[in-house]
Amino acid sequence: MKLIRFTFFVCCVVLGFTNVYGGPLLDKFRSNQQQKLQEFGKTNLGEFSGHIFYPFGGPDVTYPLLMFPEFKDLTLMGLEPAEAPESVEVKLDNGALSNLSSLYKRSFFITDQMVSGVRNVAALILKQLENLGATDITVKAIACRDNAVEFRFMLNGTERTIRYYKAGLDNSQIDIDFLKSLGPINVVFFKAASYLPHQKNFSKFRGFVLENVANFVQDSTGVPYEYLKDNFDLTLHGKYLKPYKFPGGFEQLSFRKYSEELNKQELSFSFGYGGGFVPTNILVAKRKSEVSF
Repeated sequence: MKLIRFTFFVCCVVLGFTNVYGGPLLDKFRSNQQQKLQEFGKTNLGEFSGHIFYPFGGPDVTYPLLMFPEFKDLTLMGLEPAEAPESVEVKLDNGALSNLSSLYKRSFFITDQMVSGVRNVAALILKQLENLGATDITVKAIACRDNAVEFRFMLNGTERTIRYYKAGLDNSQIDIDFLKSLGPINVVFFKAASYLPHQKNFSKFRGFVLENVANFVQDSTGVPYEYLKDNFDLTLHGKYLKPYKFPGGFEQLSFRKYSEELNKQELSFSFGYGGGFVPTNILVAKRKSEVSF
């Protein structure tokens, strides 16, 4: 049994995991997805070694940890609460297990299920770290902010830090000063982002990342192609045909034309919405000129 130390401000306790999540879905993910994600990351994303910002990612640490082999810091944001556990025994109840199953099966958490089935995303994050083989895990509440947790751990010989914040990013809730306080961001990562960066109600957030971040790695739910095509060097992996049937997603005709001209092969792994129904794609965008945060 691995021991995981929790640090909450100055108070420390030791937690033991007694029920590492397993089962056929995790086994299938490991055999069909994990190595492909790692190989894709090593080949295409190894240059991104700094701070990864994953808005709308919720508690998904599995995909960025597999795809960005060199990152040191990851910032996650979602709408689910994250607090210190009430006891030293961290176990996933049926609702949390169902959500974790969705990540391994579909490549994303389902928002409606998260709302009804997860009381504390810290446990979900810890379980993923355990399943990935992370060691020396310490966790502390982030001072002066509710529902904010920091994780430090070792993985593949590298010390890494993950910070999760519960935060709304729509125009009525976004706190630009808080986003700026996160420090320089090397890359923004979008996967299964509910097409929120497409929406008028998220225009302030979209403007913030376009102004302050040099690199994007995303599926078609991220920043629309039209905002990237002129000022970024683009590399498309996979194909874009149309949006998966999802409220708020609109058809990007210019992106489809760009994809058709490239005529790339489809990706061999799931990434975001529509697996089996629409082609999967990952767009890597690198700004042509420097930005100053």
